[in-house]
Amino acid sequence: MGSRAGAVGKFALVVAGAAPAVVAVWAGHPVLSGVLLAAYALVVGLLTVTGEIARELRERWRARIVDRVDRWLVRRLSLFGRRYREFVLGSLRFIDLKGLATIGFHTPELDEVFVDVSLTFRPPQDVADSLLPDLRASATDRQSLQDFLDRPRPVVLALVGAPGSGKTTLLRHTARRICLGRRGRHRRVPILLHLRDHVDAVLSAPDTGLADLVRGVAGRNCGEEPPGWFEQRLRDGHCVVLLDGLDEVARQEDRRKVADWVERQIQHHPKNDFVITSRPHGYRTTGIGGATVLQVRSFTDDQVKRFVEGWYSAVERYSTGDRADEVRTRAAAATEDLLERLGEAAALRDLTANPLLLTMIANVHRYRGALPGSRADLYCEICQVMLWRRQEAKKLPIELGGDKKEMVLRSLAYSMMRDRVRDLARADVLTEVGKALRRVSRDLTAEAFLADVGSNGLLVERESGLYSFAHHTFQEYLAAVHTRDKGLVDVLTGAVDDLWWRESTLLYAAQSDADPIVRACLRVGGVTALSLAVDCAEQNSELAPELRGRLDEFLEPAARPGEDPGHRRLRAAVLLTRQLRPQVQVGDGARVCARPVTGGLYDLYRLDTGAPAPDGPPAPPDAAVTGVRGSDAAAFVRWVNHVLVGEAVYRLPRRAELDDPARGRSVAPCAWLAGLDLWLAPGTGHPHLVPARTLVDYVRDDITRSTPSLLRPLLLKLIPNDRVRSIGHTLPPAGLRKLAHDLAVEHDAVLDLADELDLTVDRDLDSTLIRVLTPELARIRMLSLDQVLGRALAHAQAGLLRSATPATAWAKNLAAALTEEAGAAAATAPQSPETLAGKVSRAREHTTGSSWARQVAAKLELEARPVFARERPLTSNSATALRLAALCLAAEMRAHDQVELGAAFHEIAAGVALLQRRAAGQAPPTERIVLALA
Repeated sequence: MGSRAGAVGKFALVVAGAAPAVVAVWAGHPVLSGVLLAAYALVVGLLTVTGEIARELRERWRARIVDRVDRWLVRRLSLFGRRYREFVLGSLRFIDLKGLATIGFHTPELDEVFVDVSLTFRPPQDVADSLLPDLRASATDRQSLQDFLDRPRPVVLALVGAPGSGKTTLLRHTARRICLGRRGRHRRVPILLHLRDHVDAVLSAPDTGLADLVRGVAGRNCGEEPPGWFEQRLRDGHCVVLLDGLDEVARQEDRRKVADWVERQIQHHPKNDFVITSRPHGYRTTGIGGATVLQVRSFTDDQVKRFVEGWYSAVERYSTGDRADEVRTRAAAATEDLLERLGEAAALRDLTANPLLLTMIANVHRYRGALPGSRADLYCEICQVMLWRRQEAKKLPIELGGDKKEMVLRSLAYSMMRDRVRDLARADVLTEVGKALRRVSRDLTAEAFLADVGSNGLLVERESGLYSFAHHTFQEYLAAVHTRDKGLVDVLTGAVDDLWWRESTLLYAAQSDADPIVRACLRVGGVTALSLAVDCAEQNSELAPELRGRLDEFLEPAARPGEDPGHRRLRAAVLLTRQLRPQVQVGDGARVCARPVTGGLYDLYRLDTGAPAPDGPPAPPDAAVTGVRGSDAAAFVRWVNHVLVGEAVYRLPRRAELDDPARGRSVAPCAWLAGLDLWLAPGTGHPHLVPARTLVDYVRDDITRSTPSLLRPLLLKLIPNDRVRSIGHTLPPAGLRKLAHDLAVEHDAVLDLADELDLTVDRDLDSTLIRVLTPELARIRMLSLDQVLGRALAHAQAGLLRSATPATAWAKNLAAALTEEAGAAAATAPQSPETLAGKVSRAREHTTGSSWARQVAAKLELEARPVFARERPLTSNSATALRLAALCLAAEMRAHDQVELGAAFHEIAAGVALLQRRAAGQAPPTERIVLALA
């Protein structure tokens, strides 16, 4: 039907086209008729050709459209995208430990330990090559890589960072995060390429595209790729292209060509995000046009802690079979141990700012033993990894063997130590390097060697033309190894009292026979030398038993009969030097000692000064001393600065310094501050607070123990004989009982009371109570009971005479009255023990009212001050007398509306209970001494 219609159409066109020519002939215009006929023929021919073309075009476009729809449906319905994402997730699952010398039985997963190093805007010329740039950078001015990606406008980023700063790990984690990201994400296809693996492909075929390279990486791991799958994703702008290690392209001319190729890929695929990583030196010489440069930041203290916690949680989860409670317990213990050790070793703590070095430290701590005892092994591993192990693991070309590189750097480090410099001009560096290079290589120039090792972060150009090691520790370690290899131990034995050589000497002794070092230290005999000898012995150096025994004897802190004070002061100085050396740097730049003062050190201080003992049981020599009062802490600091003549000046820390999280968990939960206030860790109870229940129990026990002695003044009052009353306080209880019967006192209550004096009496307690509570009985002829024990006894006497109540009921009434006072005393604020002496004196000065109250207050001061000042020991009997006297006075003051004075006596009673509990070990004191550098 369609063909017929087409034929009819064509016939109509032919007739219509010929009509003008016929009309022209009929009108007598032959020329016009010829032109029209020619035009007619041309149109007919064109129509014929056009029909054929249209038919051919229709067939071709139909095939193309079908093919396009088919490919679109294949790409959309194919599972290749899912398989590719699974391949990326699987290949990047674990943290990359290639090139490390120490690797454990379990490699943690990347997501378990990843900590975002974060980024900041920084020109490439301002980014240092050192392993340890901008140490301990603050948490401010930091952004995550995720903040820049998948925005409406695509970005080109250059991440520049020092060796080991976490650039590759950041890209690996980013690729995983994109694969696991939300469905609504626009750019959901990560393309991660390590440029070092594709140098040959790019150089041999500069037109090679991104899709070709990633297709080669994915290979057959993802199954058959739908044709053009990667190209389509790149055209649509669905990719985040992550290109790692521009600096790892070895030759400068090759690096420039690879950089040009990267720029072409950015131009060809402008809708995608691009991220390129490089070390600073590589990017400064070969930058990427149009890229925004971001510096990879070093770890903060909080990030270090998070990494270590994640690391140990992952390792222990594998070890324990995912038992949650056990994992948390073991991981927390290991984390705390490592962080404490790092806090005590400033050099190691500095290294943790670098993620790679922190990974190495965590590995060594977990699988080789405790730090910092293995510092030498750690530094050795760091040098190997940075000089050649990582390059070897990445299959990068190495112009000079790693051991030979290290030998050259050892020689340089030794020459810098010998000349006592930390920085060296470029010309001098080339001179020293050239001398050593001539022993190991004919071809490599000093300039080429310097360029090579300058890229690994160990030796860096700090300023224009001025070089130094990334950390002074590396210089000290390499010099120590050079000294050992060249047999230069005489250099070290001649410098045992020189702090400049101290760390190098210790690192030498950790790997060699320490006998010559220790003998030289003992021969010199100064504080610096003896401290070095002790440190050599304690880091498990090889040492003769005879030398180790001499050092152990020297360090014994106990008192020695007949010891020369100067020798004792020398021992104290050595112990102090070692005790105070481990320090932690806090946020304001101050340094706080990592360990509290020990009992052994405090004993030497007491031997040297005659200071009183702390409250509570004595502390073991190696344990932190506790129960030190604020004035004692201040006096101890003055003694330290006097003993360490010429050393740093120390002080008590400030509150903000102990609050700083960088301090870790090395310091006690309670310590004295510079203002002699107490610092308490969160959740720590105040050490000077006496619980209400505790004080009430003490008072009840006081009443039970002292009832026979307290009955005596009551019996004296009831016997109607002034002469007897004036001497009765000197008679024993049996004498009082016999006297009452001999005088034929007819009141049954009096006779019952005399019989009750058969109760067992503690003679010492009896005399103590009389001394404190019954002042000047011989001169006071008529004493009412409220003048002896307060108003509570007056009520007890009335009840006793009125109803013949047994004397034990009187004791119960007294217990109830004093227990009420005890409850009021316990409600007071914590009181420092050293304020009690001043408090009892001030209370005595303000005591008014009865003659009894004034005299008992005077007696209380007389008896209490020596106890509070630690001039006289606090016994259970004296504690009872002081506590009951204070509470009786508190009741008397309250009865006369002297509330503040009553509260003062309350605090005195609570303070007595505190001292008694501490002396008995029932409330171990927690106040400690921690020092800081002034």
